[in-house]
Amino acid sequence: MRTVYTLKEGVKMTPRLDFGDPKDIITEFHFFLDTIETMWDIEIKYFYRISDDNYIQLANSVESSPIEIVAQYKQPCQTIKDNILFVLKKYIEAQMSFQGVPSFVNSSVITKKDFNFILDTLKDELNIIKKQSLKQQSPIIVFLKKQKLNPLPSGIGKNSWIATCPNGGKHFIMVETINNSWGCGYCKKKGHQAELQKWIDELN
Repeated sequence: MRTVYTLKEGVKMTPRLDFGDPKDIITEFHFFLDTIETMWDIEIKYFYRISDDNYIQLANSVESSPIEIVAQYKQPCQTIKDNILFVLKKYIEAQMSFQGVPSFVNSSVITKKDFNFILDTLKDELNIIKKQSLKQQSPIIVFLKKQKLNPLPSGIGKNSWIATCPNGGKHFIMVETINNSWGCGYCKKKGHQAELQKWIDELN
């Protein structure tokens, strides 16, 4: 299968964005990057694939597990390297709020300077977004602070925040201040401030 499973573009954050099982096209992926990531120093290998319908796909393998396609975009650039840097930046940007900043180990395609340029660019962009977020704290953010759930701007957008999940564990709830909504994919809970208050009361 030299074409893509779906024409949708983006970074896979939930099962709803399915890029297909790579097992039948495994030989079409090319290794290009080793990193160390998260607070547990997990080793992650990255691979890329160019499809016949002009998509670049990013896949990774966590601690030698089978590879999974984690992002794909219609190629926006002229060279393979620039397309790899584009999709890698998109993926790191989506993951940084949850996984932290990855560390470069080695690569057969990009340099450490290329990798660090992505990180520096993203950090500058995140700082601008976070400053914008802090200027407009909605009622749900005030509520989360009173509950000691440590709300913080996610850096994804000026209305996007994260907070400690009231159910405990090392995961977060996502909060949108524009409509005072929240959701926890791990606990499969979502709603507005009233639903969050009810859930916290139930947990207590």
